[in-house]
Formats: sequence, structure tokens, C-alpha cells
Amino acid sequence: MSQQLDSNQQPPSLLDDLMSEEWLRKAVESEDLVRGNIGAGLSWGNAFGELMLKSELFGRLTTLRISLNREIRLMLTEWDLGTARKSATETARSLLLDKLKSPNPLVRSKINAVLENSELFGEEFIPNHEVLRELIGVMLTVEDWKTISRVAGDSLSAQIMNQATSEKISA
Repeated sequence: MSQQLDSNQQPPSLLDDLMSEEWLRKAVESEDLVRGNIGAGLSWGNAFGELMLKSELFGRLTTLRISLNREIRLMLTEWDLGTARKSATETARSLLLDKLKSPNPLVRSKINAVLENSELFGEEFIPNHEVLRELIGVMLTVEDWKTISRVAGDSLSAQIMNQATSEKISA
């Protein structure tokens, strides 16, 4: 899948290729053709290195997503939100996933920088909390945090009303 560039175009980023619908469609077609084993019976030729790079990149993106989910849970736990933590965490994770799927240019460049840093990807999770929190800070906007806050507040309010109603009934 080599791409020709005009002299004024930037080369595509690794994340662009990974998120490309064309690349995904071709990967799915290849898997369908060989019933799930993408390497069977195909001649990769010069594209083998590119395939392995994208395979590694996909693994790194998965590790990054899991690490971001873990880090946002740790952050919100540290903030001692009580029973509202669960709804805040679910909302934050959903927003982070949306940002990973459709990043703006700044978020895309930060994600690419993290994905290209091999030192971060030696374990099941990215252990560098500073890198993850910086990325979360770029990915989630003030509006996103307001949404998280509103959902957590609504959840807490519903719990209080439920408790108050049940206490009133049993009294």
C-alpha cells in the first residue's frame, strides 16, 4: 500500500495508515480469503516489513487504549468521587475511545509520538503515568470534563434520591 506524495504533502503517519478504511478493508478481505490466518498462502514480498510494522502498531494502540483506561480509573479513584466514580470512569473511557477513533490533529500527533516511543511498550500496561496523564490532558477537553462531571453528579443524585425514597418508605 505505498502512497505517492506530491512535493507539498506530508507523509502519512502510522496512525493514519492504521485507521485507514482502505487498509482495514484490505486486511479484512485478506483474512476472509485465508479464513482468518492473514499470512497463509500470501506473498508479502517487500510489504512484509510494512505489515509487521502495522501489526506492532496495532498492538501498541491496543496497549495504549488499555493503559489509558487504567490510568483514567486510577485518576478518578485518587479524586475520591465515592459512588460517582464508576459512572465518571465509564463516561471518561467512552470519551477517550471516541478521541482514539477520531483524533483531532493535536491529539493525533501526541498519539503518534507515544506509539513511536518503543521504551513505553515493554509491559502489559504503559507504566509511565506522566506520559499517560499528559495524553489524557490533551485528549479530554474542558467540555469532556464537564460531561464527566455532569454524569457523575446525575449518578450521585439518583443514588441519593433512591436512598431517600427507600428510607422514607421503611420509616
